[in-house]
Amino acid sequence: MRHKLYWQIYFTVVGSLVLFALLAGLLYQWHDDPPPRRLIHGTANLLAVALPPADQAIAAQAEAFTRLTQEFDIPISLYAANGQMIASVGEPLELKQGKPRIFQLRLPDQRLILVGRPAHREKNPGLLAGFAMLALAIAVAAIPLTRKLSRRLEALANQLDALGEGNFSARLPVYGKDEVSRLSIRFNHAAGQIAELLNAHKNLLAHASHELRSPLARLQMAATLLGDHAPAHLQKELSQNISELNELVEEILLMSRLDARPDSLQTQRLDLLALCQIEAAPYQASVEGPDTEIEADPRLLKRLIRNLLENARRYGAAPLSIRIAPETDRVQLYICDQGEGIAAAAQPRIFEPFYRPPGTPEGKGGHGLGLALVKRIAEHHGGRVEYQTPAGGGSCFKVSLKRKI
Repeated sequence: MRHKLYWQIYFTVVGSLVLFALLAGLLYQWHDDPPPRRLIHGTANLLAVALPPADQAIAAQAEAFTRLTQEFDIPISLYAANGQMIASVGEPLELKQGKPRIFQLRLPDQRLILVGRPAHREKNPGLLAGFAMLALAIAVAAIPLTRKLSRRLEALANQLDALGEGNFSARLPVYGKDEVSRLSIRFNHAAGQIAELLNAHKNLLAHASHELRSPLARLQMAATLLGDHAPAHLQKELSQNISELNELVEEILLMSRLDARPDSLQTQRLDLLALCQIEAAPYQASVEGPDTEIEADPRLLKRLIRNLLENARRYGAAPLSIRIAPETDRVQLYICDQGEGIAAAAQPRIFEPFYRPPGTPEGKGGHGLGLALVKRIAEHHGGRVEYQTPAGGGSCFKVSLKRKI
């Protein structure tokens, strides 16, 4: 389960409140407020007036002191001027205890009253319940506040995902003038610039490819007019170069169309086995597998199979083979050859446009958009393509396609 930002904020707030309530409750339980000094002194003055004089019998003084202080909820002791304890209510307080928060009150006749803090104090459960209710109320109120803060950040993350998936029209709504709003404005500006750059790039590719067709047509016409007047090797070289240029222009146009309109698939039900047999015939490739129906764009799927077979013929070795392995909701298509294979260092980059392995001579070892176009077509059909090295040697491309799109 992903850790949502609003849950992190919410639990931080609630955790702080719970900690506050616990500490406040513990402090309330442990803390006993001493009686105010003015109250103590006032009480001492009243006792001095109400008690019998110091020259009367100790028993009379003790009886009067006990009667006057028995309702007190604090320990209190009376000492004579010579240090003799006369009487005590609650825990007797000794002169030499040295305990903190014991008040000594000297009467005018030099008798001494010691007052301590209460031995116990009844706690008010309503106050503790109030702490709990306060924490609960703030916790409930914090839910919409934290959700409102994190919802915009979550929307930003979703739009970034959409941008990464190729939806360059994704924009964020802007609310307020805080940091999140400024971030949304910057995101929208950056997304607009990226969309403009990509559109300019696609338009450049499309227009350049169209413009290349005219000089190519003129070159082809010139080569035809030369006819037998040109040497055989020159005719062959001209024909090969024109064919490669035509193929490259066609691939660039197809790639730019797929980039500009990723949802332009024209799918229909077709027999994958029959399609593979038709495309394999010019390459003398064997085809095996059961009759398998698949929903796909036949024009693009033909291009995928043809590109892989052409790649196998150019850079691999015969015999070429196609194998169809249908599954429940997918179909695996294997196109293999018996060549030297692709070096391990070059395998991660073979689907990049115009990639050529280091040290490969001109005209040998991969160029153009063939495999990049295969990867793009597979992805447009909800599938993927990967390179495999069979145990018996050679090269093998595995294309995984959805049976229904």
